Amino acid sequence: MITAKIESKSLVKGLIIWTILFAVIIFGFSAVYPQMHSSAMEDLLGAKLNGLSPSLLKTFNISVSGQTSFLVATGFFGYYFQYMFLAACIYAMMLGSQSLIKEETDGTIEFLYAQPVTRIGIVTSKFVGNVLILAIFWLFSFAVSVGSTLLYRQSSDSAATIIREISRIYIQESLILLFFLTLGFFVSTFLKSSKQSTSISLGIVFGFYLIGIFSDLNDSFSWAKNVSPTHMGIPGNLLDKGLSVGNVASLSVLLILFLAGTYGVYQRKDLKV
Repeated sequence: MITAKIESKSLVKGLIIWTILFAVIIFGFSAVYPQMHSSAMEDLLGAKLNGLSPSLLKTFNISVSGQTSFLVATGFFGYYFQYMFLAACIYAMMLGSQSLIKEETDGTIEFLYAQPVTRIGIVTSKFVGNVLILAIFWLFSFAVSVGSTLLYRQSSDSAATIIREISRIYIQESLILLFFLTLGFFVSTFLKSSKQSTSISLGIVFGFYLIGIFSDLNDSFSWAKNVSPTHMGIPGNLLDKGLSVGNVASLSVLLILFLAGTYGVYQRKDLKV
């Protein structure tokens, strides 16, 4: 538990920065929503978006009707939050990928390894600490999302619906964030320096994101939707259908495999002490 507390404290500064940035951006986007109900904007959306091809609208997850429409509070939230979720995936991936290797990069692994703690204990403590940090970040983001959406909602938007639908999005996306955190832990066991973690995290998350875009552009590539966690977490899709049982099962299995792989590889790794 001491290692977990030390790990959590070392991540607090980054947590504060990420949560403040998230809050400011979410409030900024939410403040735009009332403008979507002006007559000029409604005319513009009707004239321009209906003229675009369905595949293009689908690629950018744009909808002008139904629950995911720009003119519905949760639909507008779901549109801009797909990009916020992408940033959250990068944050989760970076937390995981820096967790184990940073002790070797900073030269503190010798002190840590001299303590009465096993390698399994180190991995467990760091995993618990990072899950705690990610959970705080996600809960705070949820509170800001609900609060700002309620603040700028229109009379036609139900408060109960907003809370229920945003809760659905956050609950389902939390599994995907946990997937990226454990994937990051697994990647961390192979890195030579924590300086590599940012570029690798960006590459993996954006790689999955591009796979999701290609799967929408080409029907013959549609199978790729089920291998892209970022595509599974598109808020518009979660509002429409939610995560399928197959998606939940595959993410859960991979999550367990990555965690087991982390313990296995770290046990045999030659640490730089």
